[in-house]
Amino acid sequence: MYVETATLETAATRVLEALGAPESTATVVAQSLTRADARTGGTHGVGLLPLYTAMIEDGAIEPAATPSVERDGSTACVDGHDAFGQLVGREATAVGVDAALESGVSVVGVRNGSHLGRLGEWAERAADHGLCSLVFSNTGGGAKNVAPYGGHTRALSTNPVAFGVPTFEAADFDIVVDFATSQVSGSVIRDAARTGVDLKAAWTTTEDGTPVDSAGAFLEGDGALLPLGGRETGHKGYGLAVVAEVLGAMAGGTVVGQSDPEWFSNAATFVFVDPTRFGPRVEFERRLEAVIEHLHESGDTVRIPGEGSTRRGQQAQEKGVHLEAHVRDALTSLATDLAVELPEPLGKHQSDVPTGDGDDDDQDDVRTW
Repeated sequence: MYVETATLETAATRVLEALGAPESTATVVAQSLTRADARTGGTHGVGLLPLYTAMIEDGAIEPAATPSVERDGSTACVDGHDAFGQLVGREATAVGVDAALESGVSVVGVRNGSHLGRLGEWAERAADHGLCSLVFSNTGGGAKNVAPYGGHTRALSTNPVAFGVPTFEAADFDIVVDFATSQVSGSVIRDAARTGVDLKAAWTTTEDGTPVDSAGAFLEGDGALLPLGGRETGHKGYGLAVVAEVLGAMAGGTVVGQSDPEWFSNAATFVFVDPTRFGPRVEFERRLEAVIEHLHESGDTVRIPGEGSTRRGQQAQEKGVHLEAHVRDALTSLATDLAVELPEPLGKHQSDVPTGDGDDDDQDDVRTW
């Protein structure tokens, strides 16, 4: 089904407020979740709300908390205090952008960030201000579900990274890259469990090298995700994951081997660079135009990183955000459990979806993600 962005934001805001978030916080988080659904197809959007509910119930997210900032010139440290990660990510980006616009380069460390959501959003927001960006994150020692290259047991998290480059007038989209350093993100596994879709053989491994077919079995602890690149070239993703693990903790977060928490909490390092400090903007734009034109000439289906998500976001503004049935059902079921009335057309589905029974749900209350 398609839902207007404003309607989806309203629905998410109501749920978040019912979970204890102040109105201002609920609005920010709902905007980020809706943006993720609009631009990237659902793995980091409102479908995360059942997971966040479980994290709140267990104290891994403090819905009323707000991040604090300590800035020293071009560097800053943001302590999320286990607030919603979207609030933390927005604060880290804001202080980093301000510092980079002043000095040309800035570095912001984040700790206690709960779940930072879709990292690509922060790269997009930096690009809106004409800044390049790099983001490295870890999970504070939690959520170990990825095997190191050459291994078969869970030792690392999916440790996502993001990179962004503003295109200014060279294109009508900015270059943005956002991906897990494992074969797939945890959200993909959760979605597969909800829909009953088998996992692809290239995604996972076990002690004897065979893959895990069932997402449910994986969530119960069977096997491990492979690093990005898989069995043959996974050393590349593994190397990037290790760098993200260490750099992500630069502001005081913990790393694998130091702690084994029940829940994860993102730590991250954000780097922002003003490319116009290194030469005229027009020269930067000319280089971008040359690269984009050259790559597009390779075939009609070639897209530049960030181009597809921008186009999807534009389409969502015109025709609404596409919600898969399992995402809609998860949202409406949660709203019913919380006695939250959703706006139409989501509200009319609430009576059709069974409510939770209050017990742990291994598809939502997943501490390994």
